[in-house]
Amino acid sequence: MSSSAKKSITIFLSISFLILVGAIVLGFFLFKSIFKSSGEIEVNYSSRIVHIDNSLPMGDEMGKKLDSSDTKDGLYGYIEFSINEVKGKKTKYEIYLEEEKVDAKIDSNYIKLYLTDMSDKAISGFEGGVIPSFKSLKVASDRPSGKVLYRGKLNAYEEKKYKLRVWLSDASAIDSERKEFKSKLGVRVY
Repeated sequence: MSSSAKKSITIFLSISFLILVGAIVLGFFLFKSIFKSSGEIEVNYSSRIVHIDNSLPMGDEMGKKLDSSDTKDGLYGYIEFSINEVKGKKTKYEIYLEEEKVDAKIDSNYIKLYLTDMSDKAISGFEGGVIPSFKSLKVASDRPSGKVLYRGKLNAYEEKKYKLRVWLSDASAIDSERKEFKSKLGVRVY
């Protein structure tokens, strides 16, 4: 066999080998992204609906101490809920509130939110001196009427428990017209 034929065969085999390796690497990343599966979560709520009106504004210190014995529908909100990973995989999740329509709406600058664990330790974003308002939260990416309370991770079969308190800020204007804020708590895997 001539040297030019050997050279052509060597180049052909080298290029074929590089194409094969490239296809394998590309296939691996495509396969991984297509079949990458998140875990699955189960959520248990004491309630999913937060409904408050403008009849009882309160300061942040009082709002942060609300508990289930204080809750009265319409005055302020309190929800206990847990999130369990049930598929045996690490999972990213998002806790959000999705606003529902009401006839006369309270300005969302005055809706205060406080998310804690079951020991009343503030969750990231809720600690410190400033309690966020509904309006100040980030918009949920797949729900334009929703606001993200928290994004976190669960390990396989892990459970986390939370408390959410919602109240009308005492900085709101006193209004004789009845106004409301109503939203639904949700949790999703992302």
